[in-house]
Amino acid sequence: MSEATTPITSLKKLFRFPFQGPDWQNRFIIGAALTFAGFFIPIVPGIFVSGYILQVMRQAIKGEDLTLPAWDDWGRLGLDGLRLMLVSLVYLLPGAIVFYGGMALYFVSSFVLPVLMSAAEEGSGVAFVLPLLFLASMAIMFLSMFVGSILFLLGIIPLPVAAAHFAEQDEVAAAFRLREWWPLLRVNKLGYFIAWVLVAGLAAILYLAFMLAYYTVALCCCIPFLGAPLGFYLSLVGAVLFGQTYQESKAILSADEQEAPD
Repeated sequence: MSEATTPITSLKKLFRFPFQGPDWQNRFIIGAALTFAGFFIPIVPGIFVSGYILQVMRQAIKGEDLTLPAWDDWGRLGLDGLRLMLVSLVYLLPGAIVFYGGMALYFVSSFVLPVLMSAAEEGSGVAFVLPLLFLASMAIMFLSMFVGSILFLLGIIPLPVAAAHFAEQDEVAAAFRLREWWPLLRVNKLGYFIAWVLVAGLAAILYLAFMLAYYTVALCCCIPFLGAPLGFYLSLVGAVLFGQTYQESKAILSADEQEAPD
């Protein structure tokens, strides 16, 4: 097998592409700067970054050469970013509501119940019930964290293929047409598993680097400056990786349909 077709070579191209191509320095700096602005300005910078990431994913789905596109059509980037955020919100919101809802209930009860307990008369039924309510709120918190984590995983695992289907069809509703994109996920489960492992591995490395910087006095102030370019880089690599996996899934599904007997 020639070197150009080895898996290692493909990974090298994937990891290097943000630093190649025409005017890649300025294009990467703009993306990193918008990501950095997102630490201080809510939502707005992330909209344009999300639109840009979706544009990169479209390149991978179409099998085009991997390059950083120009930051020129800001209206298109903003629209794509809003739509991608909407898709992500729908998939991740149930888990977030359950997870943080249980935590909010516990923290509210931890402030309110002690006040009520101090005001209740000793030996009364209220004084007996309030500690039980506090324990119940704690149990609900742990249960909501468990259920919320499961719902979050159930949302985030299919999100890349749903987002890729939306990117290809250029229609938000396509992300929720389960019958269209589910076969793509089912036919290439290993491919998506590998893609998730690579993305999660990179994210874990970045997280470890942030933690080391956090406990280093000289570097902790640099976390936003380091996190912005690294986070933007991870988003670019993930977009291409899942876009290529989506393209691969379509090819596998098409081959299986052609081989199926009439």
